[in-house]
Parts: sequence; structure tokens; C-alpha cells
Amino acid sequence: MTKYEALYQELLKKEVVRYKDIEDIASSIMKTRHISPKYIYTEYINRLCQQGKLLHPQRGLYIAVQPTMINDSSFQPDTYLIASKLQSPYYLGYHTALELHGCAYSSYNTIYTVVPYEKKFRSFTFKQIVYQPVFTSHPNLGVKKRFHENQEIQLSSPSKTFLDCIDRPQYAGGWEECLKSLEGLSGVTAQELKSLLTIIQKDILFRKTGFILELFTKNPYYQGILEDLHNVLEKHIGNSPMYIKKGHKSTLNTTWNLYTPVGFNELLRGV
Repeated sequence: MTKYEALYQELLKKEVVRYKDIEDIASSIMKTRHISPKYIYTEYINRLCQQGKLLHPQRGLYIAVQPTMINDSSFQPDTYLIASKLQSPYYLGYHTALELHGCAYSSYNTIYTVVPYEKKFRSFTFKQIVYQPVFTSHPNLGVKKRFHENQEIQLSSPSKTFLDCIDRPQYAGGWEECLKSLEGLSGVTAQELKSLLTIIQKDILFRKTGFILELFTKNPYYQGILEDLHNVLEKHIGNSPMYIKKGHKSTLNTTWNLYTPVGFNELLRGV
């Protein structure tokens, strides 16, 4: 087996790689640490791309294509692996986390990679899938690791997913999709919610948490959570009412001092 073939076989094992990964693998195969980037590109990357063995959806990112799928338009690489390679630190969140937790109500053609503001990247579309960044001040908060396709990826924990989605439901498909998905989310705990909320310190998020948990009290996945958190949530409710969704005719929920759109509760009861 030539070094070129050996590199291709190693790339196939990973499927999605950054340029640095290719450089490291090539160095290992050639048993040297000093290889010219130009040499690696000309002798390996460019040849693999020309032969359809490597796809290049974004700068610095490459996808190895199985021999049977070369030049096959139906080839769809693993979207979660792609999203996990776009920046660091990162985590897969919002609707993407709901999918990975197995509770997304419907399929979605957008993958969300959550990154710090200073690690922003432009969204792009590849193979009909949109890869979109979401920015956060807490890139390492509530993040768990999981093996996916024999590789380690990072995603928000169930409790962090719950908070992220009710905080910015637009990244969870809107309120209806968000709530129908959260209804099936297992693993949310009062202890972790309390810890996360204490760090995030966002007034409206305390209110939204109480409101949504109240609506989910009969859901077996959320039993007892509101009771354990009620005192903590109440202490962080400010005096001024806030809106769960601005620009909509709303009524005031006095328990959580939160204006909710007319008909919102009916939507939830239909979940």
C-alpha cells in the first residue's frame, strides 16, 4: 500500500477532518514531523479532491468519501461530525441537541453549532443542510461528551438543552416545535437546572423555566422538578413584568410575572 493509499484509508476512518488532522496523519505515515504544507496539499489533498475521494465544504474542512460513493450525488456525510469540526470550543445545541437526545418532534435541515462570540463563523450550506453558528457567553456550561460514529462530540446536557431552547426558541424551530420536542426530553434535573440558572443569572429565564415546568407538571419526565425549584425561581423574579414573546397580544401570568401570548396555553395543552 502506498503512502497515498494509507492516508486515504486513515481519513475514511474519521470521515470528517480538519487540515491539521490530515497533516498529523500524513506525518505519522511518513514518520516525520516536518512536512511542507504545500507538499501535503499538492501530493495528497489536491489529488484526493480531484479524484472525488475528499470533499471540501468549507475552508480547512474535508470529508472523506467511501469508494462506493465517489461521485454519487446521493452521498450524505454525517452532519453531526461536520458540525463538531467547525470550531473549538463548541457544543451542538438547540434543535440539533434535541435530535441527538432523541426527542426532536420533526426533522430539520439546519444544524446548530454553539460557539463563543470570538469564534464566530459564517453559516454555509452543504448537501442541502445549513450549518449555522449560535453565539454564547458560556461555551463550556452544561456540555456533555458522547461518542458518535466512534468519535467524540460535544452537546448540551438535557437540562442545558431545556434552558437553551426556552431561552431562544427560534433555534429550536419556534415555540410549537420547541415544546413538542421538550415534552419527550428525558434527563432534565432540578439540581442541574438550579446550578445552570445560578450561573447564567438571566431574570426572564427564571420566569420561563417556572412557567414551562408548570405546564409540564403532569409529564413523567418532569415530575417533581418544579416543586424542588419553586422557591429558587420565585426569589429571582423581578418586580417588572416581562414578555415571553414581544409583539403579540398577551395576558399576564401573575405567578411568574410573565406576559404570555393569548392562546399559548392552548397550544401547550395540545402537545
